[in-house]
Amino acid sequence: MGRVGAARDGVRVTARRRGRATARPGQLGRRAQALCGTLVVALALGAGVLWQASTSAPGSAAAGLAAAVTANQAPWSGELPPPPAPYPGAATGCTLPDPTGTGGCVTGAAAHLVDQVGSAVGHMPMTCWSEHAWNPASDHRRGRGCDIFVGGAGQFPVGADLADGWRLAEWVRAHAEPLKVTYVIWQGRIWVADRAAAGWAPYDGGGVYDAADATGGHFDHLHVSVRG
Repeated sequence: MGRVGAARDGVRVTARRRGRATARPGQLGRRAQALCGTLVVALALGAGVLWQASTSAPGSAAAGLAAAVTANQAPWSGELPPPPAPYPGAATGCTLPDPTGTGGCVTGAAAHLVDQVGSAVGHMPMTCWSEHAWNPASDHRRGRGCDIFVGGAGQFPVGADLADGWRLAEWVRAHAEPLKVTYVIWQGRIWVADRAAAGWAPYDGGGVYDAADATGGHFDHLHVSVRG
C-alpha cells in the first residue's frame, strides 16, 4: 500500500532523519505528557500506527480526536474551511516558479494548491519543490508534491496543532477533485484518491522512510500530491 505514495513522497528535513536518533512514539508520549498534560494515545493495532490526541484540543475537535479509530476514518470531526476554487487549467508540467520559495518549479495545480491552502487556513509553513536525490520517484522533484508543516518540524503535534492538521487533511481530502489531488499522507496514514473507499489506510514508508519517525511517518507535516 505504502509504495503508491511512499515511494514518491519525500522528506524535507533529511538531516533530522539521518543525523539523530529516531524519536519513537513511546518516547514522545512521555515527553509530551510532561509538557502538555494528558496525552491520549490510540494505537491502530492491526497496522501498528500511532494516532495521538490531547484533551487540550478545543471543543468538538477534542472529542473527535479522542474517538476510537475504526474503518480507517480520521479521528476528527468538525467544521471544515470554505471550499476551494477549482483548479481551472490543464496540466502544465513543472513550469511555474515554486511559490513556497524553494527556487524550483511546480505545476499549475501545485501552485493553485498553495494559493487555496493559504486562503482556507492562513499561513502555514509549506514547501513544494525539492531535488529529493535519495528518492528519484518523488513528486517533489516533478513539482507535484507539497509538504505543509503543523506545529514544528521533527515534532509530533498534539492538542490544537494536531486538530488543525486533521482539519486541513480532511479539507484537502474532501476537495480532492477540484484541487486535482492524487494522494495525501498524514499521521502515519495515506489517502489515495483512486482508492478513496479505503479511507486513511496505514502508511509504512514504502521501504524508503521510517514510518515511526516524526518526519518519515508524516506526523509533523501533511504531504499532498497533485496531478501534473
